[in-house]
Amino acid sequence: MAHPHQGLENPVHAAGEGAVRSKGTKPRSYFRFREANMGTMNAIYVKMNGVTISRIQREFPAAIIEPGELFIGAVLPNSACDPPHDKLAALSSEIGGDVIWLSFQSASDSSEFHHWSHARILRSLVFGCWKDERTWELALGETEPWETEVFFNRKMLEFALRFAVTEEEKHEFERIWRDTELLPGRTEPSIDARESAREIACYYKFPGWD
Repeated sequence: MAHPHQGLENPVHAAGEGAVRSKGTKPRSYFRFREANMGTMNAIYVKMNGVTISRIQREFPAAIIEPGELFIGAVLPNSACDPPHDKLAALSSEIGGDVIWLSFQSASDSSEFHHWSHARILRSLVFGCWKDERTWELALGETEPWETEVFFNRKMLEFALRFAVTEEEKHEFERIWRDTELLPGRTEPSIDARESAREIACYYKFPGWD
């Protein structure tokens, strides 16, 4: 099954391979991408632990590089929808810190989040990307602090309860939210992939999202 991220034009990639957005500047194609509330994104964020922009450019020559205060961002073309797990784990080992993959496709509400530190995977979340649309496919590692507000907020619970058919189903939804439980094969909590990515980016203070 084709990944839902594939086949869509990536406006940021039009700026050219290896492009860099300097602090305080916004290349036109990248600015339109953000302002249009992009529908697709594949990005890598590397913690600023002495890592240089040129190092990231060498590793990901097709990316647009976005420097920030805490992380360096690398926005990849849409064809690069498959996270390079081994490469990102090795990079996190090299820098002795955090490397995060964040991607989404809003038309299908598909999303991936992977977080490495010192070569160890801390958290992996996949929603509707490779098997079934709008279904949790993977939830590995320890729950991160942002997940309660992003996936299990009161507004999302109230929306889910509207579609509960029985009292038993309502109680189960309430339990899932109370326990902040993500399980593969389950459709709840159903997320807005783009909005979830934005909230994750704001939590980590990723560049390019303000």
